[in-house]
Amino acid sequence: YSIISVLVLLFSLWVIYSIKKYILLSFLPVIIIWIAIRTLVKVRSIVLRVIIVPIALVPVLFLAYYTIVKVGEDDPRYNVEKLAETAKITAYDIRYGWGARTGEGSGYTLGELDGTWQSMVRLAPGAIIVSLYRPYLWEIRSPLMVLSAFESMAFLLVTLYVFYRVGFRGLKYLRKPEVVFCLGFSLMFAFAVGVSTYNFGTLSRYKIPLLPFYAMGIGLLYHYSKRDRKVEVLELTE
Repeated sequence: YSIISVLVLLFSLWVIYSIKKYILLSFLPVIIIWIAIRTLVKVRSIVLRVIIVPIALVPVLFLAYYTIVKVGEDDPRYNVEKLAETAKITAYDIRYGWGARTGEGSGYTLGELDGTWQSMVRLAPGAIIVSLYRPYLWEIRSPLMVLSAFESMAFLLVTLYVFYRVGFRGLKYLRKPEVVFCLGFSLMFAFAVGVSTYNFGTLSRYKIPLLPFYAMGIGLLYHYSKRDRKVEVLELTE
């Protein structure tokens, strides 16, 4: 921690807040959880850690929710009570409004959005999948979609390869603070843009911020798994 780092962070947050406020809705809650996990992993005693984690969980989650409320309280589009309605209006407008009229990209649908959080949560798995792994090759409808389709296919193949190599042992690496942050942010952002876009052309631009973090998260899973296998081999040879 240093004064310069704090100032750079605050300036960066202000820039993002001024330009792309919705990014902070996914970023701030995850960064708070990341800080909490980095602090807790420094506790050496397992017994003390088991006691602290449940106690710390409530204030951490409350603070994460509070940041979402504060970011959107002065903007009717991103107010917590209006987020679901904003997602519905944006998705349908892009899918059936100006997006359809301009012919940009190609539309998709995940199901009916009725302006409630229940409908958004129900569509969350599909929203994450469409942001990370679609359009598929057979969904290409225009030359502009070719690169997007190959990009999505690359992410899908790399993800399948990493999970194949890591296996169930990869679950233990999800407690790593950096893995939690990268995957947490990318999955939350994938849900947000996937459920509120409904157009592949627009989605290819909206999802840009999550892609490097998702790649880093998957890369870290593979790195930790490969490092532990090398340690196991060394221990056996000794």
